[in-house]
Amino acid sequence: MDVRVEVAGEHPADEVRSLREWPVAEESLRGRVRLVAGAPEEGALGTGMDVLAVALGNGGALTVFATVAVTWLKRRTGRMEVKITRADGSAVEISADIVRPQTAQELRETVEHLARDLAPSHEGTESG
Repeated sequence: MDVRVEVAGEHPADEVRSLREWPVAEESLRGRVRLVAGAPEEGALGTGMDVLAVALGNGGALTVFATVAVTWLKRRTGRMEVKITRADGSAVEISADIVRPQTAQELRETVEHLARDLAPSHEGTESG
């Protein structure tokens, strides 16, 4: 299962590149993450914002990626959101405003929720 990861914030291209460094440092995700040019917005010239394409399967890699994404987002400053879109078009969004004040237990629950929402068997509704 592949997902596309977009970042919305003050400097989204820089943030996508920053986010890319985290999963490639994880052994179970090495070779599964690549930076790609996103589709341009309607009426725009050139390519769109950079996005991450991540190849995930069930279980381990999916949970590791969810952990990395939530941990990375918690450490960001300012307003920032990460949108993860599954191949079927369903998306999950998480915000730094939500994860930043969370306790360790709440972060674990957020990771579990994100991994469950991204799993291929999930029907995929947008959440945040």
